[in-house]
Amino acid sequence: MNKFLCFLVIFFLFISCSKTSKKGILINEKIDYKSLNSFIKDSLPSFKTFDESYNEIFNLWEETKVIKSSSELISKEARQLSFFLDNLKIEIVKVNDKRIFRPFNIPQVIGRFRVYKTNILKINSNKIDSKNIRLFKNDLKSIVISYNALINTMNKVAKESIQNNKETIILDE
Repeated sequence: MNKFLCFLVIFFLFISCSKTSKKGILINEKIDYKSLNSFIKDSLPSFKTFDESYNEIFNLWEETKVIKSSSELISKEARQLSFFLDNLKIEIVKVNDKRIFRPFNIPQVIGRFRVYKTNILKINSNKIDSKNIRLFKNDLKSIVISYNALINTMNKVAKESIQNNKETIILDE
């Protein structure tokens, strides 16, 4: 009787564990990675770039490298996207928005940076399944839109900063 009870308990444990792993596998198989890849390549807005003529201003703030790395999102394979986003989250958390380099230390840039940072941190890349794929795609779009707003503002501020420096030099002569 005792052996039968032990056998029964082990049998139920074995069956319950095997069913659990099959459920996890089925969820992953339901994700259409080809569709997600085509969405990333075709439907996401294009990423803006830093204006290279203002690199001397951008290079003074080291965290611009972290911001620039977001544009690599389009080149990532959909299956690897969660790793990229997790790494980006780790890097963006390190950026202190209270210590932004001087020309960019204005409310317009700080606010856009905080929105961009929030969009990165809120995306749930570890639980992509057929139920939340639409939310995931919307979150990806939000990241690109907030990134583009931040880049546009930073380009504008860098341009104004260089123009103000030129005006100051002319006035000093």
